[in-house]
Amino acid sequence: MFVSSHVQSTFTLPALLASAPGWSPAYFVGSAAVALRAGLKGWAIGEGGAQVLEGWRVSETPGAVAYDARAATTPVYRQANIDRLCLNLGPQHWQTPQMTGRWCVQPDDVVVNKHAPVRAAFVSTAAKRHAVDGNTLIVRGLTRADAAWVALCLNQPAYQQLLLVESGVLQRVGIGSLESLRLAPTPPQLEGLSAKLRDILDEKTLAGEVLNLARGEAADTVDAVTARASHLAGGAFFPREAVSNESWVPEATALRAEQVALEQDYGWVSVGDLAWSDDRTRLTNAREGARALRLRDVGDDLFVSLAEESPGEEIMTSRTLAKPLVPGEVLLSTLGSSFRVAYVDNGVPPDTFPVDGWARMRFRETPAAWALLLATDPLRSQAARLAVGTVQQFVTPEALRSLRVPVPPRELRDRWQRAVDRHHAQRRALDRQWSVLMNELMTVFTAVHQPFAATTAAEQESRP
Repeated sequence: MFVSSHVQSTFTLPALLASAPGWSPAYFVGSAAVALRAGLKGWAIGEGGAQVLEGWRVSETPGAVAYDARAATTPVYRQANIDRLCLNLGPQHWQTPQMTGRWCVQPDDVVVNKHAPVRAAFVSTAAKRHAVDGNTLIVRGLTRADAAWVALCLNQPAYQQLLLVESGVLQRVGIGSLESLRLAPTPPQLEGLSAKLRDILDEKTLAGEVLNLARGEAADTVDAVTARASHLAGGAFFPREAVSNESWVPEATALRAEQVALEQDYGWVSVGDLAWSDDRTRLTNAREGARALRLRDVGDDLFVSLAEESPGEEIMTSRTLAKPLVPGEVLLSTLGSSFRVAYVDNGVPPDTFPVDGWARMRFRETPAAWALLLATDPLRSQAARLAVGTVQQFVTPEALRSLRVPVPPRELRDRWQRAVDRHHAQRRALDRQWSVLMNELMTVFTAVHQPFAATTAAEQESRP
């Protein structure tokens, strides 16, 4: 082979060419080349009795070829529920599984989403045995240590490149490419680390299940009162109390009528009567190490999930409130189209400042219990109908004070308060354990692949 002396080149061994998914140059440089070399010494995912299975491919449309009536009501793990090494559970995933089949997850499965960016989750013992959807693949039949190693490797860019580089414009993972992907040998440390991974995931699941019971009780309390929705298409009459100079828009008037009925007929009260809100002064300058709490940092469990070890993104002071978070606060998002609620527990990192998309409420007692009620679907519906502006998305902080909530007995609210406090404390402890485990796993991953990072002696000797 002739190589010009002034052109930088790399010689690739025939064994590497044969093991690569194709002849794209992207396979033979950078981290993909490291993973390719390591795989020559290791094993393919589809070897040794392991299977790669496709998820439940079904349609909710009657008359479609793949129609199944269960699709509309059966909880399913979708791509959005797959995170790095773990499953992100939504409220529906706490239900009892309603079906069985090979597309339902089992302990020690690895669940992989098909579309880029690739994520792989390890399924622990406590995970509910729901099905995964058709945009998801399952790797089954591996030992626990091998399954954890597969999940760890698939979450690294090096192996993702080997799966996706020749997938075309729409990058996706196929069954064949996943089965034939070769990994570095599973290190012996994965035996113990995979047990730690399983235990932490199980504890997270059990802690979430306890919180879900409290959320279910709060939802039942709200749903016990069925608000009489006004149908405006054929005209409607509203009480005098519902008509104000603030807005005569029919939807706004209908909401006020609903709130008046909830207050007069069922004893619901406004948030403004239960809590006071802090001022909206903006931050002038951010101290070193300060963090900003954005809307995306809070999920359905009321938990402020900022990492303690590293600060977040750069803070935009003009969009950030001046006072740091205080334990006991309840945060309501002003994005009415995607309303969410956060409860600030004692473990939130110091110097954490909410962005101006949050409205801050200080309740006089049992703030976590009120947060549970505010996070229910009927309250989300109220918030969505308070949205103003040309795009009807945002709610003013003052308008959020008009939300009506029921007043459960104090004993019940105290129990909810303890449940949320316990859940948040457990999450803090488990997140610290998770961070330590991720560092250990990445240390092992780096150590295994480091010998393959440099060009081997055989390749150097083969140069022309």
